[in-house]
Amino acid sequence: MTKRRNSYTAVLFLIGLVSALLYLGLGLTPSATGFQDLTRSVPTVSQPYAAKLPLPAREDRENPFPSRSTVIHPLQHSLGTPVPSLSEALDSFCQFTQEADPTLNQLLDRDHMFIELYGGAQRLMGRQIVEDMDPQYTVVNLEGGLLTFADLEGEQMDMTTRAEEMIDFAHRVYKEYRTPLLYVQAPSKLNVSPLPEGIEEYSDREADQFLSLLEEARVDTLDLRPAFMEAAQEDPTEARELFYRTDHHWSPEGAFLGYQILCEKLEKSYRFKISEELTDPEEFDKYSFHAAFLGSQGRRVGSLYAGEDDVEIWSPKFSTDLTYSVPLIGVKREGPFVVSMLFPERLADTDRYETNPYTIYAGGDYLLSRAYNEKNPKGKRILILRDSFGCGLTPFLSLCCQEVIAMDPRQFNGNQDMMMHYIDWLEPDLVIVLNSTGSLRVDKLYPYLPTARADAIAEKRAEEAEK
Repeated sequence: MTKRRNSYTAVLFLIGLVSALLYLGLGLTPSATGFQDLTRSVPTVSQPYAAKLPLPAREDRENPFPSRSTVIHPLQHSLGTPVPSLSEALDSFCQFTQEADPTLNQLLDRDHMFIELYGGAQRLMGRQIVEDMDPQYTVVNLEGGLLTFADLEGEQMDMTTRAEEMIDFAHRVYKEYRTPLLYVQAPSKLNVSPLPEGIEEYSDREADQFLSLLEEARVDTLDLRPAFMEAAQEDPTEARELFYRTDHHWSPEGAFLGYQILCEKLEKSYRFKISEELTDPEEFDKYSFHAAFLGSQGRRVGSLYAGEDDVEIWSPKFSTDLTYSVPLIGVKREGPFVVSMLFPERLADTDRYETNPYTIYAGGDYLLSRAYNEKNPKGKRILILRDSFGCGLTPFLSLCCQEVIAMDPRQFNGNQDMMMHYIDWLEPDLVIVLNSTGSLRVDKLYPYLPTARADAIAEKRAEEAEK
């Protein structure tokens, strides 16, 4: 009971501190409902499911999606309000604490108020590092307002056994099916904006070691990071647009840059025939939605600290016709790219903590999805084993193939034979493995490779079972 009372006191103190600052600086009344208004800007959508809209005629392509407007934030309304006296502010705060205590926990859980107020306080204090109860989710504010995760207690991981797994898998795929494998290394925000001095992060070093070992074993690789680093050297401000500020994923612009580099590799090494319009960003319409996304890092610190990201939807100007299906959940979408490959209805829900507009592209991290390009029936077929960065890339990749099958490797649960069975059934011309630098640490993304690391894990479990 004492611990619970202390928690209430700590939360109330934080709320009181922030509310008093906001009240004195902006003339706001610190009531319970007032705090709800402060923590979010309420967006509206004129129609709830944009994906159901028909594709506009070519002469009317300015805005095929519903307009999105944002209610003016309550803080903006208060700028002209007279500043109250100190005694008025203290009286209001005392009244607030008396009324709020009985329902405080319920209110915080429902509206994520604690996260918002905690983050708002961190911003007022100018904190560049916002620590989390789980060290791996500590948020660091990079130059230009980009947020990133940084495990301040982490150590560098040896990638030798992980590389051995991938090498074994690539060799087996080629030996049994004569199907080549290409490992693609996706970038991170640290390739366009470095960490502050004194903070260590090892994902790029681990990726360097991993790629080096694959290349020594003659497994084909493609490293996307140099292109992002080059973009940052040429124009740091523009390069930061390649990622969402509040989320760990690349933006559509970043995913498209990765797609362009991958297409060059496919043409050069795997005899793909790709027309120039498919990789020309000027051949795509872009539709922007303001302050529509609070990403994975933003949700750890709240929008008062992080702000919110704009969301951009890219749609080809040229004619497209695709069939996109997710067999395990019965999804099937047919027609132009904007209807089949995009899910703009992800913008309909206004709860920033529950929705993920990043999945406008491909719909999400499905265990298995298939995109068939009706315009390219004689093209090549790709099986791509990917982490969540694949969501942004695979819709674009579907434009230059006959078929793209995207799979989440976590589905195979250590069964490499099942993985090989899928390859036998799908008969792809190329297997691509795509991972971001941070994913190299995640054991669950490598369960279908029962070689060095998996054997070590099995041995350890056997020893624990004997004890």
